[in-house]
Amino acid sequence: MRSLLLTGLCVLLCACASGPAIGSGPPPGALPDDGLVRPKGDAPVSMRVGQVFEIALMANASTGYQWEFTGDGAPVLARTTGPATPPPMDTQPPMPGAPALARWWLRAEKPGEATVRMVYRRPWETVPPVEVVEYRIQVE
Repeated sequence: MRSLLLTGLCVLLCACASGPAIGSGPPPGALPDDGLVRPKGDAPVSMRVGQVFEIALMANASTGYQWEFTGDGAPVLARTTGPATPPPMDTQPPMPGAPALARWWLRAEKPGEATVRMVYRRPWETVPPVEVVEYRIQVE
């Protein structure tokens, strides 16, 4: 009897520790559409005039590193403010010393091609940046 109870307890513990089932969570179509355009991998981004492109990158200000634009896509794109209601994760301040999500928004102003390039570095250092991101954008 005792071994049967122990076996049952092990099965329950293994089931709890296995994580969520594949396919759990809302389907992609059920997520709210906030109208923002976000990059998907390294593929070029297609936009229409008036749409807003969102860049969201992890940063840790306590290390002295910061993201800096080295190409902002002007005059095809212009920097703008974000949505009136920030996502829930932005409402809580990060723990001191912990990385946080930094966000920037660019509005498509006119048709054309643009490249947005950002580097993650310490502004006072003269060494190459530790990370570089680049987005190719086509505005129609």
